[in-house]
Amino acid sequence: MFVLSILKHTVKIEPTALGRDFTEALVERLNRQFANYVIPNVGLCITFYDFKKYGASYILPGDASTHTPVLFRYVVFQPMINEILEGNILRSNQEGITISMQFFSDITVAPDKLPAVSKFDESVQVWRWEYQNENGDITPFYMDPGKRVRFKVLSVKYQNVEPGAPPEATKAMTIEASMFDMGLGCVAWWEPQCASELKQEANDPSEDE
Repeated sequence: MFVLSILKHTVKIEPTALGRDFTEALVERLNRQFANYVIPNVGLCITFYDFKKYGASYILPGDASTHTPVLFRYVVFQPMINEILEGNILRSNQEGITISMQFFSDITVAPDKLPAVSKFDESVQVWRWEYQNENGDITPFYMDPGKRVRFKVLSVKYQNVEPGAPPEATKAMTIEASMFDMGLGCVAWWEPQCASELKQEANDPSEDE
């Protein structure tokens, strides 16, 4: 899920920061520039890790700022295909479920990738899994917003975001996921100690875990 990516960049430090610890100033500048930034085919940058190499600082004519080439490692969110991750349901509609991992929320599960058989309840705008036992009895388990879910990464897509692009085209990184397989979906479904709560929940879709 998280990897250390080696990146290189020339860091500009303004004169107002030259009285500070130079390394701290470099790290702050790198985090300001890279944190929450998506590098295509690499992933979502999270935070600075360490330096591998410094270059000699230089000053350009007419510019009092220093410019320092650096080679550094950065913590990157780089989900792998078929990797199992966890998050919380952010919202639902007829097109599926959106999941958030707090630092990243462009994770979608299409209707055909939800547990079989799942149906969308228009009255509460929530998907429910209609679990059928050996006797053919059906128990609905609701996938309410906020619930903890386990999902499998199916694909990771990147796109270049152009200035002024419409909202649907401003997602630099998206994950298509599945909750279809055994053990996926709401985490509470697979915890024996929650069995009694799940039975009660089946009769009240608005009840929290």
